[in-house]
Amino acid sequence: MAEPTSKRRRILYVAHGACGNPALCAEVRANTAAGMEVLVVAPVLSSGSHRWTSDDVEDRERAETRLEESIACLHANGVHVHGTLGDAEPVQAIADALFAFAADEIVVCLEERERSHWAHKGVVERARERFGLPITEIDVAERAPAVLA
Repeated sequence: MAEPTSKRRRILYVAHGACGNPALCAEVRANTAAGMEVLVVAPVLSSGSHRWTSDDVEDRERAETRLEESIACLHANGVHVHGTLGDAEPVQAIADALFAFAADEIVVCLEERERSHWAHKGVVERARERFGLPITEIDVAERAPAVLA
């Protein structure tokens, strides 16, 4: 009879701001157990004018950059990580990610200038109510930006 395997801890990172700076990655690595798995979702956040013109090429490029920085830094720090782009509405982006990735925790990476906007929209509160998972907010603006090799 095979021994039961321990469940791998799974964390969903919502990359509103780049989660991939060295200080944050080191912090994540310091708090991760062996075998932890991370999914980074980078919502394709639309600028005001792009919502009206349906031209989201620049928005997708910014989201892809956030995603690539986050994945590269976390991977370089030994975290098993993969990622995806997400819906422009953050709670929907989380819902879509959780459909395929059963996370144990959600970490939201925000820049300080966006914190009040997300608070006004009730993003974190709505996500807590909808998904029933612990949610941690990390201010990425206080950390140095990532350097991609």
